[in-house]
Amino acid sequence: MSDTKTVIICGAGWAGMHAAQILQREGYKVKVLERENHPGGRVVTENLDGFLIDYGFQVINPSYAELKESRALAGIDFYKLPKAIDLRIGMETIRIGDPRQSLSYLKGALNRATGTIGEKLKFLRYLRRETEDVSFGQALYETGDFFENVLSPFLTGVFLSGPEEVSNRMARELIHWFIKGNPGVPAGGVGSVSQALSRNLDIEYGVEVTRIDSKSVETSNGNFEADYVIAALDPLSSAQILKLPLPKMNRSKSWYFKIAEDEIDSNVLKVGGIGPVINSLVISNIAPSYAPAGSALLVATTLGDGTEAEVRSHLSYLWEVAAENWTLLKCIDIPNSLPNHAPGKDLVVEDVLFNGVYVAGDWMATPSQQGALLSGRRAANAIIADQ
Repeated sequence: MSDTKTVIICGAGWAGMHAAQILQREGYKVKVLERENHPGGRVVTENLDGFLIDYGFQVINPSYAELKESRALAGIDFYKLPKAIDLRIGMETIRIGDPRQSLSYLKGALNRATGTIGEKLKFLRYLRRETEDVSFGQALYETGDFFENVLSPFLTGVFLSGPEEVSNRMARELIHWFIKGNPGVPAGGVGSVSQALSRNLDIEYGVEVTRIDSKSVETSNGNFEADYVIAALDPLSSAQILKLPLPKMNRSKSWYFKIAEDEIDSNVLKVGGIGPVINSLVISNIAPSYAPAGSALLVATTLGDGTEAEVRSHLSYLWEVAAENWTLLKCIDIPNSLPNHAPGKDLVVEDVLFNGVYVAGDWMATPSQQGALLSGRRAANAIIADQ
């Protein structure tokens, strides 16, 4: 008889695949079960007539510790975004960003519309003081216009929720990674990173998991048995099957528009204004591979509210061009885009073992790619420690 320990992992998202890669390197025999016909969970890309359509506007931060460890970006052409945003306030567009990348960003930082110098100094002090377990909005109450006009519009697009609803500790964690890294997109879309994470894994696709126990899994394709089981399904499915409290999920919509190649030359993220759009980017101005020759691809994010006419009107304001005749290629409604990380929740859920089943997913850590990967590592390490 073989002494090789076996592991079944339910879900081929980033958490499940990262756990699988770690366990496989340690000599475990790992099988991954996935409902869809592709790896990556929410990190997937569709080719629509030559346009690369990510499942929701997403960027990749290559500085994430777990992503670096995975080496999933090795060999992938990667395009970095400018570390700046174009902020629309009234009829003015103000560019504000990291002056370490370009001293030209200091002009926007000194603009009174982005907050007073005192408010910006209070934000710097916030980054250096001990983190309070309150809402992000409450923690930054004293930063006034800088918070309302700069931080809140930008970070709402990161959290997919208002800053009053999310944990200050979680926000600080993600701000740390933004400062440390330079997010961007792969030439082949974010789904190409998921494909890289899936290399050399035994993944069975088209399998619906219906029941999970400590050593067995019931599915639409029969029953599977193993020494260990990891539940790395989407947050609601894992919670429902394991009879755990259901996490609150944040909704978003991503609107993809075909525009003329030379209509907008900016490669900077746009935020601001009154309307449903929380951010917008001509993503093919970052990575030309996102659109066929002669066209450009513009993406806009909303939190699920707003009609198409309202979205187009807001985009016209943001980009200062007429958006009425742009071709809407696809609108993706994602009811469960990200887990909401509320005040009072730990940065990581300490215990990853529930009724004999190991659990992974970004809802077990921070709602981010780093959180998903970290949760996969923690589940894998818990199994390795059980030997």
